[in-house]
Amino acid sequence: MKPPISIATRALLLALAGPALAQMPGPVPPEAIAAARLNPRLGAGEAWIVDRATRLQSLTLAPGAALAAPAGQRLTLSVDGVETTARPGRYQGDLMLSVTAAHDVVFSPLATHPFRQAVLLDEGGLNAAKSVLAAAGQPVWRNGVLTGARIRSAGDNFNGLLAAGGSHTVQGLQLDAQGNGGNDFAGYGAGLMSDGATTRLVVDGARIRTHGAVRTAVVAAGGSHLLVKNSEVQALGGTLPAGYVSNVTPGEMKDAPWMLGIRGNNRATNLLGEGTVATYLNSTLMADGWGVLSVDASQNAHLNAINSRIMLKGESGYGSYAIGNSTNRFLGAVMDVPTHGIIITGGHAEFGASRPEVLAKLNDTLKLGFSPADLAAIPVAQTVIQAGRHAVMSWGDATVKITDATRLETGEATFLNKGATLTVDMDGSAGAQLKPANGVILQAIDNDDPGPVMDASGLMANTGVWQEPTGPVAKLPGFDLAAEHDTDMRLRFIKSTLTGDFFNAIRARQIGGGFGPDGPSKEPPKPSGANLVLTLTDSTLTGVVTAATAKHLKSPITAADYLWLGRVTNTPAPAVNNGVIVRLQRSSWTVTGPAHLTALEIGPGATLQASAGRTLRMTVDGQSTPIRPGRYQGRIELTPGEGR
Repeated sequence: MKPPISIATRALLLALAGPALAQMPGPVPPEAIAAARLNPRLGAGEAWIVDRATRLQSLTLAPGAALAAPAGQRLTLSVDGVETTARPGRYQGDLMLSVTAAHDVVFSPLATHPFRQAVLLDEGGLNAAKSVLAAAGQPVWRNGVLTGARIRSAGDNFNGLLAAGGSHTVQGLQLDAQGNGGNDFAGYGAGLMSDGATTRLVVDGARIRTHGAVRTAVVAAGGSHLLVKNSEVQALGGTLPAGYVSNVTPGEMKDAPWMLGIRGNNRATNLLGEGTVATYLNSTLMADGWGVLSVDASQNAHLNAINSRIMLKGESGYGSYAIGNSTNRFLGAVMDVPTHGIIITGGHAEFGASRPEVLAKLNDTLKLGFSPADLAAIPVAQTVIQAGRHAVMSWGDATVKITDATRLETGEATFLNKGATLTVDMDGSAGAQLKPANGVILQAIDNDDPGPVMDASGLMANTGVWQEPTGPVAKLPGFDLAAEHDTDMRLRFIKSTLTGDFFNAIRARQIGGGFGPDGPSKEPPKPSGANLVLTLTDSTLTGVVTAATAKHLKSPITAADYLWLGRVTNTPAPAVNNGVIVRLQRSSWTVTGPAHLTALEIGPGATLQASAGRTLRMTVDGQSTPIRPGRYQGRIELTPGEGR
């Protein structure tokens, strides 16, 4: 005769199997106990502290039931190898309750994130104590190489593969993550992540897909070096949490700031931290909103896209974002996005070909991790940027370099500059081209970003409204409209053939102040003008270069009208605080419409003319002036006329 079950065993059965089995009269057969332990049911108010890895056949959780790991540990449920958030309901199949050591990541004094990840790689290799291997497929780490990882997640805030220390190569990673992330400024919930200055991660032949709000597919952070090659990366947006208020507070922001003229709630990739380097080679990267290759909360970072495709399939979004003095390079990259190719606010963009000498130098300088075989196998390809609106939108300090046979094809102005310091250098000797469908190469306007509104809780909410300024523009005393300043817009073209217009419609702006690498500036912002300095060397231009007034097509503009930001009509007009300086060095400018300048330099061998069959008249301070080599300044007007 089998002995009766003990009070402790009966209590365990009550907690795990429910009252039906626990209240059975007489002895309980061992097979019934075993079955109960494989198929536990927790009622409302009941809690199960799981202290070891436990495999189950089914699990039933009533509303109010709780599963937890002991203090200092984390509990993860996986169902048929898929990480799953344990919510009220019934689960069945191959269930595993994994207990892992805590891996808490401090984001701020007020936020510490309890990271859980399918695979954690560190200086010692595969850290099994902090890895939920039940959701990782059949990973094998040997001599610095991880193979066999197949990571699947259907729950929120679960990281896929995290490298935090050491040098590792991951081959053939398969990752599919559904559900929302928690904080893409911290990589909380990211698919693939490298973190820490001692981390070198090479990912080859990966297929990475995430689907959820701020469920970033790839994050590089903390000064790490990440190389992703021969891979496919896709990030799709999800459903924002109930009650979420759109904002730009780091750590709380879960959707794109509409003031950038975009929407979406999931960036495909994000680069964070001081000196972080992320490189994508021979890969395809895609998002359906917000952005594809993002840089945020960083300083002096490097983002490289080499022989890769960058696509955004949605209503709006950008290809890349540069901030914090980051350098974003596109070498043999093909980009197709609906809004901006790149947004720059304190960074640098370089567009060129994937030439061997360029890549070898970059590999040596940044320690990218290319092997000699990698370099030898990279074919030379040209960069093509296809953007529905602008190739470059800048609202903070920006530099742009264009070389080789790069093509920037846009629906609107090639460059949209919102009151920022901008430097563009283009060498067209190898055939670089600017092809704006609306015929505008540069559109310079005041910044129409209304900024966030601080609410009572300190949240920087995206509830601002932009309104078109009215009234006359006051001339700023002491600003020289005929001089070049360090804070001006300087566009320099060498051996280039250009067709299009340049409009400087900046009324006035604030320079200085704000935040820099060392924190808030000690100098308060001050008002300033903004000159356009256009230098043509061995080049030809057909179009208009002029000071102008600009008027938005819609005002006021709220979040619902985000697509109207930056869309203006121009009226050429004499400069007030928006000087225009044109320098022609062995170059030809064919003026196609009225132009208002503040300085003009015609060098030896340069020509200034109207279109064939038309005449060009120049006045300086109202006086008719012959067009000859020399330097002119003042109120300069160029007027094409009919006939000769």
